[in-house]
Amino acid sequence: MTDEATNSSSQRLRACDACRRRKVRCNGQQRCQQCNHLNLACIYSTNTKGLSRKNAAQRGTIIDSCRTNATRTLTGTVTRSTSSSIVGSIAPIHQPYSTIHIHPDPSFFTSLVPEYMSSVYPVNPVITESEVRHCIQRIGCDRDGTSFLYAYAAVTINLSRIDNVQFAPDVQEQIGDLLTKSFEHRDQLGLSERPTMLRVMSSLFIEICLMGLRKPDLAFTYLRETISLLYMLHVDKPEVMSSLPPHERGRIERAFWECFIHERFTALTEFKPICLYPLHTPPSPDPLLPPSLDLGWRLLIQTFSLVDREFVDLWLGDRSQVTSEFIERKHHQLDEWQWEVEVPTLSPMQKADLIITRQWLRTVTWQMAISNIQLPAENQSESLSLSLPLRLSSELRQFLAHMSHEDVGIHGSGILNKLFEITNTIADVVIHLPQASTSDTLQRVDDILALKRFLFSFDRIERIHKTIMMEKMERMKQVYPAMAEIDLLVNSPTML
Repeated sequence: MTDEATNSSSQRLRACDACRRRKVRCNGQQRCQQCNHLNLACIYSTNTKGLSRKNAAQRGTIIDSCRTNATRTLTGTVTRSTSSSIVGSIAPIHQPYSTIHIHPDPSFFTSLVPEYMSSVYPVNPVITESEVRHCIQRIGCDRDGTSFLYAYAAVTINLSRIDNVQFAPDVQEQIGDLLTKSFEHRDQLGLSERPTMLRVMSSLFIEICLMGLRKPDLAFTYLRETISLLYMLHVDKPEVMSSLPPHERGRIERAFWECFIHERFTALTEFKPICLYPLHTPPSPDPLLPPSLDLGWRLLIQTFSLVDREFVDLWLGDRSQVTSEFIERKHHQLDEWQWEVEVPTLSPMQKADLIITRQWLRTVTWQMAISNIQLPAENQSESLSLSLPLRLSSELRQFLAHMSHEDVGIHGSGILNKLFEITNTIADVVIHLPQASTSDTLQRVDDILALKRFLFSFDRIERIHKTIMMEKMERMKQVYPAMAEIDLLVNSPTML
């Protein structure tokens, strides 16, 4: 083997300084893939300090330090050039914004546009493709646009990499790095400034990513920030909104309703308080929004509008105030017939969001009922029956049988939390309501296992949820020890 070949082999086996300090995989090439992606200087040295984990730098600091070094070089060049023409002058403290930041190649952001339009825009229909491309062309020219680009990249990766966010550290770190850069490029609002929609959606995209990264408290902070920015745009004042062009008015109102939906979901899952009242009308018609997207949004708004202040107050507060009349009224609203007529016209992705959300809200409403009302096993009013979740399990299983993995996963961690809550509630009913016949019980267990199988097909499901479901499966075997079929179902290789 020649010396050149030996050196080449050694180079491939070594990690560059930045990758070694960050403890990430390096492909050993001159200007490795990681450094090329993050636009860092790729340097190989013989210094082995830092190979132990205790010397690893805190996440994100290496990228910042490498970029700082590059920035110092650039700033020094500007300073020398200035001093050569104006003897004795002092370099300005603040260089022009576009000259003191190093950004990834624009092709990185451009490559994400198709995924943004397929995975993000349908559920966040505010910033259009043309606006994203305009921001890419002007990267580094203004803070709002640049901050938005990093948030756009983070949320696109978060929602399009369905199974990788929780169990792929490199994807997690990439999202975290992009969020950090978005934070760095955000500027404070001046005394006379109004927020742009790019700034509004940056905050909302950050909130979505933080929920996916299991940081609900910080996510809630950015949700409230988004709400505050929208109120600065007077979204709650019809006289101001009516003076805007239809497209601008429509997207401001859609951003508000998205915050409304996120706030209601957070109240029911994280027990956070709410501050929003619904607008008096749904979003204004937008000529730039496809009709199917517009219909899906209106149905989703109708669904979450059922989670009114009375609903949230009872969920978060004194459930002894829950009445049969309230429960029946909410179930009747969730079963509204016109909704079922309109749903078939939607895309599979929209159907998944709406149907799973409706079944989840039925489950939450039933949980409130059982916390304060003595529910019989059978009741003339199905909404006040202990067996209601069993009916929901059968309906949901039939729906999921015709739904793809991608159509559900595109909605992120929120929809998986809903599926877990539904499945876990059904399992509790099967365990604690064993008065059914053998055939009925087998059907119940089979429905639960089908839901569990679908839920477990997503790698990003929370570990605690997986543990809880496995414990419920074992509990079922204890409740029905004489039924060998259940043991076979629970221990089926497809269920592990």
